[in-house]
Amino acid sequence: MYNMKILGINSYNNRIQPVFTERPKGEKIKEMQDTCNEAFDYLGIQNRAIILHGSSFPSAGPDIGVGSPYSKAAQDLTKEFMMYGFNAMQLGPTGEITSFDISPYASKVFAKNPLFIDFKELTTPGYACILSKETYDNITDLHKVKGQNYNYANFLEAFENTDIALEEAYTTFKIRLRDKDKNAIALNKEFVRFKEKSKDWLVKDGIFKILSKMNGTDDFTKWENQLDANLISRVEKGDLIAVKRYNQIANRSKDKIEKNSFTQFLIDKQIKANKEFRKSNNFMYINDLLVGCSKADVWANRDAFLTGYSMGCQYGGKDNCPQAWDLPVLNPKRLFKSDGSLDIAGQFLKKKLESALEYCENVRIDHAMGLVDPWIYEDESLYVANGFVHSIRGNYISNMPHIDPEGNYRNILERIVLPTLRERGVKPEDAVWEDLGNQTDVFREIYYNKVHLPGITQLEWKAGEQAGVNDTTIIGSHDSSPVRMMDGNQWDKNYLAGFLQPDPAKRKEHDEFLHNISTNPMELVKAKFIELFRSSKNIQISFADFFGIDKRYNVPGEQNNTNWKLRINNNYIDTYYKNLSSENPTVPNIPELLAKAVQSKIDMTVAKKNDSNPEEAAQLREELNTEKAPLIQHLQELAEFLKRPEPEENLDLVA
Repeated sequence: MYNMKILGINSYNNRIQPVFTERPKGEKIKEMQDTCNEAFDYLGIQNRAIILHGSSFPSAGPDIGVGSPYSKAAQDLTKEFMMYGFNAMQLGPTGEITSFDISPYASKVFAKNPLFIDFKELTTPGYACILSKETYDNITDLHKVKGQNYNYANFLEAFENTDIALEEAYTTFKIRLRDKDKNAIALNKEFVRFKEKSKDWLVKDGIFKILSKMNGTDDFTKWENQLDANLISRVEKGDLIAVKRYNQIANRSKDKIEKNSFTQFLIDKQIKANKEFRKSNNFMYINDLLVGCSKADVWANRDAFLTGYSMGCQYGGKDNCPQAWDLPVLNPKRLFKSDGSLDIAGQFLKKKLESALEYCENVRIDHAMGLVDPWIYEDESLYVANGFVHSIRGNYISNMPHIDPEGNYRNILERIVLPTLRERGVKPEDAVWEDLGNQTDVFREIYYNKVHLPGITQLEWKAGEQAGVNDTTIIGSHDSSPVRMMDGNQWDKNYLAGFLQPDPAKRKEHDEFLHNISTNPMELVKAKFIELFRSSKNIQISFADFFGIDKRYNVPGEQNNTNWKLRINNNYIDTYYKNLSSENPTVPNIPELLAKAVQSKIDMTVAKKNDSNPEEAAQLREELNTEKAPLIQHLQELAEFLKRPEPEENLDLVA
């Protein structure tokens, strides 16, 4: 039985924290999980993921201001999702970001986000206790429960808190290592192995940070010292002046570079630990392979990118004008060498994909158009006023033979991306391919007709029957409004009733269903979830929809104070189940929806048979209903279990 009442305090130095005495546990958790999994299996849904970017994870207690996908709280949340049959989480890009741009889609490719470090772990012997508990308490805060089912991440606080913690952690690590502390020695052995594994990018990343601070910006195109702006490119060409400058920075800033390397080691260590946890639970993280990359990545790989051009989108801006994304463009002339091997741009893309799959079990390919026929524009032509593009010269790369004379972009998928996926044990059809937006004839010919890749079917705009078997189906994404905030008038209720209640022998149920979804907005929302469960073998649900949050995570093309900041309340267990058991719940009751989806699939199977042979359809109806009756009944019982309200009790908080 669920008991959502608060009966104690936490162990974080006597700071008040809700502690839930009972939740579904033991056999009840297994019963829920097994039954939901059985339903998903019958529906043919193999991959069922929650869309949840790293900073939006909840906390198990005090934190630095943002969430982490590698924390103990992340493991607890994973188990919660698993209980309802979900087996994956779709993360955003997990690279390092800056305080100037907190969008995960502006993050680094190789350097991971230090904000995701679980700093409580650094106070333990496994990390040689390199962070004091006093400092941990000073940099963390317990988010007060306000009766809402969401929080907002505080990135400014998180950056400052991270800097404080990492400064102490690195200093303490060196002292403990000097004093021959056995835990520090063990940690250092791991650190040395990490530096060797990451030597291709790690020191460059540290040097870039130093130069960015010296120049007051990470936009190297604005640096006064052109030697610094082109340092790595010139070093790799054997320029002795550049080599001397590189060594000068590396030697005089050795400790700062080492500290940056140590920071990356810490997050790498925690990622590995979380990966082991996922492996033991047969749960996947899906990394988001952003189509662009950071200024740091371009600086370290200058010759891999075009100069003077950026990637954007032809439509979708103000008054449907172009969007200037300011994303770097791989140099088509440096993708492949004359002998067919990968040139510097091709090597960079391959390493980028390999890095994404090193830390996660699957990958989402962001903006697939950008890997086939991107829309690019001349940087000098860009005119922006009041945050909107007013003038820009751009075109699709397939229409620019002076940029891509050999048509190399058309070969990126077949010669780089797909082979790399297979090398890493990912079947291309199992990856999440984001093919939304405007498409060119060149893209369609290569993507669908030549390499035969799936895409994303978004039920906000399309019907479930339009989803290909390997498509990833969503109602909304991280860029969408929550489902219950969408315009339900755009959805064809007659279609939904016909698709979800198709058995001609159940006309009364069909009519009642149509009436309910036409008059009750929440019944219409439920219908969209049932449609989702009747679509393809791969589905995703946003965290805002799962927890009934009525706020947007990101509004594309708009600058506001909340983009990228929405996160799950650390009291999500309480608010989630109270919502489920309320008179008008706004969170999806998963077993209830699964029961209706299972029945809907039975009815569709019967309806299709009825078209050709009504007598056989009648027999099939009886057989399937008899066969699946125990599953449907069990799901309905679990759904009712989740609706049970808990009696109100007084809080007993003991300081």
